[in-house]
Amino acid sequence: MQSFLLGFLHCSQGEPPCQRDIESRFNIKHPTATGLLQRLEDKGFVEFRPDKYDGRLKRIVITEAGRAAAEQTKRRLDDMDRKLTSNLTAQELHELHRLLDRLVENARQSAGCRRQEGEQ
Repeated sequence: MQSFLLGFLHCSQGEPPCQRDIESRFNIKHPTATGLLQRLEDKGFVEFRPDKYDGRLKRIVITEAGRAAAEQTKRRLDDMDRKLTSNLTAQELHELHRLLDRLVENARQSAGCRRQEGEQ
């Protein structure tokens, strides 16, 4: 989860997110987000900076060390992706992506239904 969060921060454009943005994006509760962010801060991967308009908010800023860790993780994932798909044809790869997109959409719809019913 820390790697996903670092990747999100690394790719974020514009103003850095606040904790509430991360909770919403990853569908996690406040204590979970707090723990994740604390561990990333302890490792020197993120810093908390006050929001320029609302002093109660803290913006989460990725550090150079965090950027390097995110880039290293991306390189490893890209390498694994190349290895896993090396003997697939272009058509097979297209079909795989199509099916994976359908699975992701099914998961999103399923999660949405559970939230509507009050489940977690």
